[in-house]
Amino acid sequence: MSESVDVQRFAQVEALAMEVFESRAATTAWLTSPNTALDGKSPRSLCTTELGAIQVRRLLRCIEYGGVV
Repeated sequence: MSESVDVQRFAQVEALAMEVFESRAATTAWLTSPNTALDGKSPRSLCTTELGAIQVRRLLRCIEYGGVV
């Protein structure tokens, strides 16, 4: 995959995170911090692959609908 695909994939995840957290600071903190629901990896680090981005989007949807604290 090209770097532009990676950038586009991350931009889509970042936009979803902004919808969920409604704050640039909260979004940045969440994307760059280790997350236990992601085996201690940061959401940003997982967005280098489509499978990882799917996991991150799934987690964001759970957070959005109250499934994960």
